Amino acid sequence: MGAFEHVISLLSFVYALAIAHLLTTAARLIGARDRVRFSWLHGYWMLNALIVLVADWISFWDVRALPSWSVVSILVVLVQAFVDYMQAALVCPEIPQEGAIDLVEFHQTRSRLYIGAFLATGIWALADNLYFGGNYDVAEFLSQNVAVVPLIVLTLSAVLFRARWVQIAVPFGLLATWGYYFFELQQALR
Repeated sequence: MGAFEHVISLLSFVYALAIAHLLTTAARLIGARDRVRFSWLHGYWMLNALIVLVADWISFWDVRALPSWSVVSILVVLVQAFVDYMQAALVCPEIPQEGAIDLVEFHQTRSRLYIGAFLATGIWALADNLYFGGNYDVAEFLSQNVAVVPLIVLTLSAVLFRARWVQIAVPFGLLATWGYYFFELQQALR
């Protein structure tokens, strides 16, 4: 096992737990659908959490050729995985055995937490990309900031401006940015 495989093994556990948390919450919401007051905005942010996990996990493939991993390098990617997990966990409401589950209210009262966690994910991704792009000349990481910077700006808008039109527009802008990221910046795994 090489250094990359050793590091990605630990990261994969964190990403698998985060994805399992999201999928379990989605399944429990579907199971309790008669008690759920659905929120499209909250639903988007749950989907966004899944997109982040997949995007960041895929992006680590770009560092597979690093000849060695310093403790700092390991910490940089580990913090990214931890922040990614937190944004996924915070967007997932507790699902009680009984009573109504109001996702509209959950979004209104808790969205700053999980949108703020996504903002932290974006800011750390920017630092992560600059670290690996600058220190290890991983060109893919530097080019990914073309998408990361707009993700940060859009998300900051959602945190700062509570107007409904902003809250609705930001997810559309994020989806467009994610589309650009996946179809233009992310190369096929080889």
